[in-house]
Amino acid sequence: MDSYPKVVSQPSEGRMQTCDRLLDVSERLFAERGFRATSVRDITSEARCNIAAVNYYFGGKDNLYREMFRRRLRALREERIESIRRAVDQDGATPSLEGLLRAFITTFLRPLADESADRFYFQLISRELVDPHLSPDIFLAEMIEPVQNAWTHALRAVMPDLDERSARLCFHALVGQLLHVVKVQKLLGSQGQKEQWSAQELVEHIVRFSVGGIRACLPASCP
Repeated sequence: MDSYPKVVSQPSEGRMQTCDRLLDVSERLFAERGFRATSVRDITSEARCNIAAVNYYFGGKDNLYREMFRRRLRALREERIESIRRAVDQDGATPSLEGLLRAFITTFLRPLADESADRFYFQLISRELVDPHLSPDIFLAEMIEPVQNAWTHALRAVMPDLDERSARLCFHALVGQLLHVVKVQKLLGSQGQKEQWSAQELVEHIVRFSVGGIRACLPASCP
């Protein structure tokens, strides 16, 4: 696994404000323009700080990009895991497969909303897939494995007859659906077309579709 330089440690309010501004601005500019078309000068100009701040706090543009991505991945990871936890732990109520799916799907698709603070995430992901600058280890460690483990554990708590291997495959099938929906919605938007489905309609359809698929993975002897 790659070793990434740490942000220079200076525990002060001024340092944190500068770092946060650099991360916030870089996230927006990298999403809008891409990595190559965004210069350090562009970032520092909008963040209202000296151009040397990027090297001082992050060790350069590449490391700023990595830290920006890792910050966003960590935030979304915790949000998704928390949605899984809430769906399973509902004041003693018996969790349902539909409830687990609905909570996770709703959280996953939330950044599609224009008003969402995470609206740049899917733009960043799309650009990274086309022109990669990150090690795949970042996605595995910061997002995929922790969320997969939480989902698999929760799904087997709801459906104890489902074996772990099948539960993991169900996770990947679900995420595959969601990524496709995100891509199609973005393509329609780029062509100036109106959304064909409301957010609620998308969520409920994927819940129904996934419930059928997951239950079909149970051993033949199970109801």
